[in-house]
Amino acid sequence: MNRADPPTPRKRGKAAAIIIAILAAIIFVIFIARNVWHGEELQENQTTGNNVADSYQGQPQY
Repeated sequence: MNRADPPTPRKRGKAAAIIIAILAAIIFVIFIARNVWHGEELQENQTTGNNVADSYQGQPQY
C-alpha cells in the first residue's frame, strides 16, 4: 500500500485555523441569534405589559 505523505506543518496550521474560524463563526451566529430572540421576547413582553422582572421583587438576592 502506498501511504500518502503526511501533511506539512503549514497545511496543518491552515487546517487548524480554518476549523477554529468555523467554530468561532458558529458560536458568533448562535450568540447573535440568541440576542435577537431575547430582544424580540423583551419587546413582546413590554408591549403586552407582561413585565417578568416584577415577579422577582421581594425575593432574596444571593
